[in-house]
Amino acid sequence: MEIEKTDISKNSDWEDFLNTDYNMFYDKRFLCYNDEFGKNIKWHHLLFRERNKVIAILPGNEIQNETDKTFVSCDGVSFGGFLWRDKLKIMDFLNVIEKFKSYLSSNGFNKCLIRNSPYIYQKNANEEYEYALILSGFNVSRYSITNIVDLNNFEFEKLKNPKKRSIQKSAKMISIDLMEENINEDTLREFYDILYSNRELKHVRPTHTLEELVYLKNVLKYRIKLFTAKIENKVVGICTLFLVKDDVVLNFYLAADEEHKKDRVSDYLLYKTIEWSKLNNYRLYDIGTSNVGNELLQGLFDFKKKFMADGFLRKSYTLNL
Repeated sequence: MEIEKTDISKNSDWEDFLNTDYNMFYDKRFLCYNDEFGKNIKWHHLLFRERNKVIAILPGNEIQNETDKTFVSCDGVSFGGFLWRDKLKIMDFLNVIEKFKSYLSSNGFNKCLIRNSPYIYQKNANEEYEYALILSGFNVSRYSITNIVDLNNFEFEKLKNPKKRSIQKSAKMISIDLMEENINEDTLREFYDILYSNRELKHVRPTHTLEELVYLKNVLKYRIKLFTAKIENKVVGICTLFLVKDDVVLNFYLAADEEHKKDRVSDYLLYKTIEWSKLNNYRLYDIGTSNVGNELLQGLFDFKKKFMADGFLRKSYTLNL
């Protein structure tokens, strides 16, 4: 077993590995936007080889404070963790993690934090990798619940009657557009203003600036989808989808103009983007988390459940060395 710290912008093996099981948050074009906008992240992207064949990759970075040096997988993205070659044995997971622990020790790390995606994102969904983390001394240090739609089972007729009536009513007044061409700060400003105002009401800011969102859309043109909802040709809602995997959609931003709350713009946007994902043969649609810290946002969770979105855990694992 060999481990290699690599510059992913120059490493073809990393890109070749992603060609077998793509994940946008491991794509150099996504990770490198952090460098493009001067976020000063000190990277530790790792390749694990066995008999000269890459069997796992791990994006990561270093955080240093007065007392600790922490390896994190990964800042600058929603989640990271190990990405594995398909059909590995439980001992392969354990061997890679032990090699990784040796890397942490030899490079002076005191702690490690790994933020995993929900296990259901995997092609062959199981929890063997997470079991290997626990056997290797990692503990679940943080968790959140995210609502995921199984698109194979999603049908309009399966929604409850009040939700169906609401969608049918919205369809008469709201139009949905997909923005694909001429993405720049001017064409996206109205889109971003809706997002910014919505988040400002919640006393937070969007994860990305307008400039960053424009940049990401243009370098990952076919992996990021921007939808607008309009009433009488005025933008009243927006939705940003990250096509995180070849069969998984992540709803990263969903926002509506507060003045049109009564028109249920968010409901209709959510339904139409779920419908778009199903029509384009995606397997899962992740609406996003429904908690703040350890507090469940019950109203938000219940809202998502009405779209047949069951709850799955996003777990973060910590190791103290």
